[in-house]
Amino acid sequence: MTVSHRPTPLASGLALLLAAVSTAILAPTVGQRVTILAALVGVGLVVAGGREFEVPLPQGTVWTALGAALVLGAILRGETLADPRQSIELVPGLVGMALVGLGVRPVRQRFARRFVSAGLAIMVVGVALVGVFEAAGPLRLLGATAAAIAAWDAAEHGISLGEQLRTDAETRAVSLLHTGATSAYGAATVVVAILLYDYGATGLSLGALVLLLAAAVTLLALLYR
Repeated sequence: MTVSHRPTPLASGLALLLAAVSTAILAPTVGQRVTILAALVGVGLVVAGGREFEVPLPQGTVWTALGAALVLGAILRGETLADPRQSIELVPGLVGMALVGLGVRPVRQRFARRFVSAGLAIMVVGVALVGVFEAAGPLRLLGATAAAIAAWDAAEHGISLGEQLRTDAETRAVSLLHTGATSAYGAATVVVAILLYDYGATGLSLGALVLLLAAAVTLLALLYR
């Protein structure tokens, strides 16, 4: 049976793309980013396999199984990298992407927000691990945090639109405006936080700035909703 109130397609796609961007910021090598791309394709197939489209796009259990295999393969690849630090950079983001994908598919509507929130939590934990084990710079940590929150917000927005309207309703403009506003605010907040950190005007640690950024962008997302 077709679920007519699934999360809207564009917002779902933007959420997955932003989750991939967050992961790629933390995982800078070519091999890591090829793995991220494979996972993104896999999650996209899982999400598309549970929907019906007017245009011919992958649907059905075969595509879902192929997508799931790509995602699992990417995660296993990330766990077996020769350098453990590269695994720390990569695996939490891949798991977060997969959870966001399960949220915007979704298998059951009532679990959609739980999966998306879990995906955000895993990605933020990944940021913290990179900060602890690598002493990564503020740009990578703050940028990855902002992108992860923007991914969560886009997914939540798509879920809300899907609940209020049918999935096939025309929501492209509002989805682009909403996600664009959150992303722009997040980017501006990152710039301000980096300036504060570089010039030491606040005496805050990098960890405190990451928490403030997360709080600021999350607050905007909630207010904008």
